[in-house]
Amino acid sequence: MNKREKLYEDIHNYTKYKLVEMLIEKHKDSKLDNLNAIEQLSENVLDTLALCGLKFYGKGMKKK
Repeated sequence: MNKREKLYEDIHNYTKYKLVEMLIEKHKDSKLDNLNAIEQLSENVLDTLALCGLKFYGKGMKKK
């Protein structure tokens, strides 16, 4: 496995971990039975993805 593949695997694993962590913390007791709950879930997912992206973007910029 080359460095690029390793980086992609690390990004995938970290992102999946953070999404599961967020779902457990914020939505374990809620039901997705209305539009507001679904919208809140999507906002939380997008926030988590943005944070993960920023973390790895910063790492990628340091390596250049």
